[in-house]
Amino acid sequence: MFRSSTEKREASSDSSGTDAVSPTFLLIARCLESSYRFVSIKQAFGRQSFCFRWRGISQVRRGRGLDKTIRSRLDLLPSVQASSPPLRTTPFDDCHRKWGARMGSFAGWVLPIVYTSVAEEVLSVRRKAGLFDISHMGELLLQGPDVQERLDRLLPSNIAVLPTGRGRYSMLLNEDGGIMDDLFVYRIEPSRFLLVVNASTTQKDARWFSEKLVRAETTIADESERWGGLALQGPEARNILRKILPELPEAFERRAIVAASWKGTSFWVARTGYTGEDGAELFFPVSLGVGLWDTLLQAGASSGLRPCGLAARDILRLEACLPLNGHELSEERTPLEARMGWVVDWEKSASFPGKEALAEKRRRAPDLSLVAFAAERPAPPPRAGYPLLAGETVVGKVTSGGFSPTLEAAIGMGYVNVALATEGTRLTYPVRGTRYPVTLHLSPLYRSKNR
Repeated sequence: MFRSSTEKREASSDSSGTDAVSPTFLLIARCLESSYRFVSIKQAFGRQSFCFRWRGISQVRRGRGLDKTIRSRLDLLPSVQASSPPLRTTPFDDCHRKWGARMGSFAGWVLPIVYTSVAEEVLSVRRKAGLFDISHMGELLLQGPDVQERLDRLLPSNIAVLPTGRGRYSMLLNEDGGIMDDLFVYRIEPSRFLLVVNASTTQKDARWFSEKLVRAETTIADESERWGGLALQGPEARNILRKILPELPEAFERRAIVAASWKGTSFWVARTGYTGEDGAELFFPVSLGVGLWDTLLQAGASSGLRPCGLAARDILRLEACLPLNGHELSEERTPLEARMGWVVDWEKSASFPGKEALAEKRRRAPDLSLVAFAAERPAPPPRAGYPLLAGETVVGKVTSGGFSPTLEAAIGMGYVNVALATEGTRLTYPVRGTRYPVTLHLSPLYRSKNR
């Protein structure tokens, strides 16, 4: 997870002067500088050491145990690992750098982490609008005369009732009901579906579908290399989008997807997102990328539109209590534990992977439940892996955490014993010997009034 406290909070927390820098640190610094892949190693190393800027080192600080920290976290630095595959860039790589973004590694991609500050970008999306590069997401096209039937047998959701021009959230499950990935399924034509999957699982998901469809009339095409993606989010998002796409239907409902055209090239626009705000996601041929980016930012300049990075996106989804694959969702967790049983259509006749296992677990009820929480007083942000305590007893574990500029509080999500997973339950999490009280919530910590 990316660190989510604002730049001002970071500066005030690490105000010690520059110290002598160890040879180990400088070696990694030079590797990072030459690779142009990390602008902030604070994300990789924690609060003890930072920071790099584009085309060089602007500042290096050393904290206690720095050499040990570096050596113990080398696995987090793909750019200095000889065996790691090269990081991929999106069509907007130059755009991000021109806007002054600090770049970082995520799921094998070089992506913008932050442009100005996390707080400014989060509040821009909540109050006006923000533009995100989502080109790292995977796009799979499935089509054929039996595609609906096949998807109904592969996904826990009821695909048969999904009308053309609409999308829905779903999951890929293993035979034990564990969550291999979460995805969005759009029916773009009666016998053609667009599946948007997570960046880290795109190739794995494509192989999984290919194996399941080997004897089917349905074909699968991984369009991820040829397509780019942008997410325009915030209360002003739709107004900005209509400035460049006036043909969008007036009744552009949530989770709808429509075909659009720009400069003679067709692409898809969906009224979906991952921030808890209203907005749209655009999926288009790579050739349109830079032009769409520039045009959208120009069209939204008077409305306060600004580019936003992954750190802001992570806090936005956390405020809205949207799960993240690899944190809240994994093959060790089922939709039942994640309190997302609504993804499963228990009544549909078609069988799907994990159906029997889920039905059995549903009868027994899970031992753990996913919850959200907010700190009751000023507190350092919780991090994934922190224990959640009831008195002296560990009753759960944090899966995601950060500082919310919207709520002005430390927030997080995690799994706790199901008996304690009730609205208003008070627990604590420890940081450096101090316990910070939190209150559990079963609904989003932030709910937009603009949706």
